[in-house]
Amino acid sequence: MKLFDGGRAPNPRRVRVFLAEKGIEVPIAPFDMGAMEHRGPDLSARNPLQRLPVLELDDGSFLTESTAIIEYLEERFPEVPMLGSNAEERARNRELERLADAGVLLPVAHIVHATNSPVGISPNPGAAEF
Repeated sequence: MKLFDGGRAPNPRRVRVFLAEKGIEVPIAPFDMGAMEHRGPDLSARNPLQRLPVLELDDGSFLTESTAIIEYLEERFPEVPMLGSNAEERARNRELERLADAGVLLPVAHIVHATNSPVGISPNPGAAEF
């Protein structure tokens, strides 16, 4: 396995924290998202959406979403369970994760995109510009 990592971005960080908490060591290929390295051909060949993180599996295939990567790692390395030991615990875990994504990370992402958008591009296409 190999992790293609995006540094300080929330989703790559989530995977790195999970790896550290589980004690799983995986080679990491860093990408500087501030320098737009994730938009280059090296990552595009692994994830056409040009997003990080990406986990390359031993068979050469790729997982491209942090939640899928974490669930894969939990299944592959089940001890000590971090996502729950039974169906109810796993469901509660997923519920809290979605609440955090929708209630915290999405609004933060809107702020980041709105304040870092190139000049002339509206962060809300179709909205009136004043």
